[in-house]
Amino acid sequence: MTPDGSGRVSVRLEWGGEIFERTVPCLETQQSLLNAVAQATLRATLASRPQNGDINRLGLEVAGVKAFRAFDGWVVVARLHGMRGTERLRLLGAAPCESEEDLPGAAVKAVLNASNRVLEQPISR
Repeated sequence: MTPDGSGRVSVRLEWGGEIFERTVPCLETQQSLLNAVAQATLRATLASRPQNGDINRLGLEVAGVKAFRAFDGWVVVARLHGMRGTERLRLLGAAPCESEEDLPGAAVKAVLNASNRVLEQPISR
């Protein structure tokens, strides 16, 4: 973060020995940070996936991400919308964490939990 309240978030994922990193700007608020983390995670995730033809083309976007206090910890929930070929996708992922400082990591996990629902399926039908 900079003194003016703006900053950048970078998420780095490794898959198959390759590193996929994406950076997104944010403001110094909890919600802006979570949104930027979710966007950077999804962009890095999609960059790691081969695009083999139109039927397998996967388009996803972050519809929202939210952190909730739950009992004595936190839960981050991420909602993704998109298309795979002609199939409409609405995906939900969640991840728990213990403290407010751990929310960005939980946001990464929530987006991965949501996107893995379609990324773990075979690339061709």
